[in-house]
Amino acid sequence: MLTRIEHLKSLLVNIGFEEKEAAIFLSILELKEAIPSTIARRSNVKRPTTYVILEKLQRKGLVSHVRRNDITYFRAVNPNLLIEEENDKLLKLKNALPEMIKLQNAFGTTPQLTIFEGKNGLIQIMEDTLTTKTGLLCWCDVDTAIDTILKDYFPTYLKKKIQKKIWLNGIFTYNKGGLRHKKYQKSELREVHLVPKDKFPFKNEINIYDDKVAIISHQDEIGVIIQNQNIADTQRAIFNLAFEYAKILEKDLLTKEDLAYLKSEDT
Repeated sequence: MLTRIEHLKSLLVNIGFEEKEAAIFLSILELKEAIPSTIARRSNVKRPTTYVILEKLQRKGLVSHVRRNDITYFRAVNPNLLIEEENDKLLKLKNALPEMIKLQNAFGTTPQLTIFEGKNGLIQIMEDTLTTKTGLLCWCDVDTAIDTILKDYFPTYLKKKIQKKIWLNGIFTYNKGGLRHKKYQKSELREVHLVPKDKFPFKNEINIYDDKVAIISHQDEIGVIIQNQNIADTQRAIFNLAFEYAKILEKDLLTKEDLAYLKSEDT
């Protein structure tokens, strides 16, 4: 009879993982967070090969890293993000998710900071926001966020968000993109209030959800997810305070032309 690890490894190989990739991915899940030498020992893969595979898994958006005191630690993404389609192979993987998540939670402490880089990394952050059970709170300069490497991805993200019926409260800077997002706020499941860009020049996009705070610097192509309930709750309280203030600022910000544009559709 196959062990739990052998069974999960077989499922991962069945959906396209190489055998050593599967071994290393599961070892990172089990360890929660580890340096390459520890991952190599647990997965029984030679250290030079482990470095190569970790790099491949990062490019695929399946593994992220964080540096502390000049030491690099690796973490695996949430196993839920492996599910993209409902076919026979992935259904087997979906059925195994409880075991994989149990494996992930069996060792170590809850991750506090995960760093993502490049297009695949930023997509992983955005996809993680779609797992929310509490809705999204978002600070953003829409023009800055959309005109990036994720430009082609955003329509897909929006479609998934609407399908999942995820509500978003947003504080966006006043510009063309912010106005467009306010105009279609009802159909796209959000409430948006605009603030002057000269006073509030948002350089990053921030999403607050569940026990997480996701911060993306689109121009730098890097982002982080901070997972801590107290941090998330405090950021949520700060956002809610700012959200009420944004409603007041917006009244003096919108022109007659803006109001006519906003009322022309989606009222």
